[in-house]
Amino acid sequence: MPFMRHSISIVAAIAALTLLAAPARSETYPERPITFIVPFGAGGGTDVIGRMLQESISKDLGQPIVIDDRPGANGTIGSRYAAKATPDGYTLLLTASSTFSLNPNILKAPQYDQLKDFVPVGFIVRAPWMLVVNTKSGYKSVADVVKAAKEHAGKLTVGYWQSNVEITSEVFQRAAGVKILKIPYKSVVQAVGDLLAQRIDMLFVDIQAVRGYIAAGQLRYLAATTAKRVSLAPDIPTLTESGIPVVTDASVILFAPAKTPKPILERLNATMTKVVNDPANRKKLMDLGHEPTTMTLPELDTFVRSELTRWHDMIEAAGIAKM
Repeated sequence: MPFMRHSISIVAAIAALTLLAAPARSETYPERPITFIVPFGAGGGTDVIGRMLQESISKDLGQPIVIDDRPGANGTIGSRYAAKATPDGYTLLLTASSTFSLNPNILKAPQYDQLKDFVPVGFIVRAPWMLVVNTKSGYKSVADVVKAAKEHAGKLTVGYWQSNVEITSEVFQRAAGVKILKIPYKSVVQAVGDLLAQRIDMLFVDIQAVRGYIAAGQLRYLAATTAKRVSLAPDIPTLTESGIPVVTDASVILFAPAKTPKPILERLNATMTKVVNDPANRKKLMDLGHEPTTMTLPELDTFVRSELTRWHDMIEAAGIAKM
């Protein structure tokens, strides 16, 4: 019995030391490089935002930030990888609303649970989608596209590389009463390349991915998906103004795996708030057509939950079945 009591005492002591050590590790976080998993292709909107803020985040945290692009399956490959990461603040998920608002609503088995596997730690931007066509197509308005789609049912094509874009195009079709063939891509870069080559007819895409081609006269904006016109393209009407009552946008948020210690979540939230609110960074983000946004941890939790509901209702109203 003395041996047993001695063994129990040792186990208890180890457990106590472990509990004492955990806060200490959180307080000294971070002590090594941090990896941001981006579940989309290099050169896409989320990847560009991550690399744009990479240096500022690294400077504030005092450790290198590594961007690890893991595209595929509407962002589920990278998201699933991040969900299984050790919840210690060293592997985070930098992603767009397609993975945290749409995938849970359109996939039967996304292989991760957004609310159980992740905690949002930093809001970065909200951004519009722009309906874009090749200038050689001759389409100069949304009405032109709708007319062509009705005259050639199922012949026009629209590209997508993530679920937000796919659902936006689907909701657009339902609202306009047309049928357009959806073409999947692994990245926005590939989709834009095919639009330039006229292998597809249109895209719903973020401004930064096409602004150079817009300026060069190769591509043309037809409409914005937001409720109000976009500041970088004030002459371009919204879809609603064009007679198609569709309002969607994309959000970019940084997530940590569930069970990450609260002090680490608070540290990351403070860093992201500081970095996004930095005047130089705000200008960079706004120059890309984005709306810099910050929230507290409770506000972030509320937002993510509300977006899940909003997209669920939109998808259900459009009659889109889970895949």
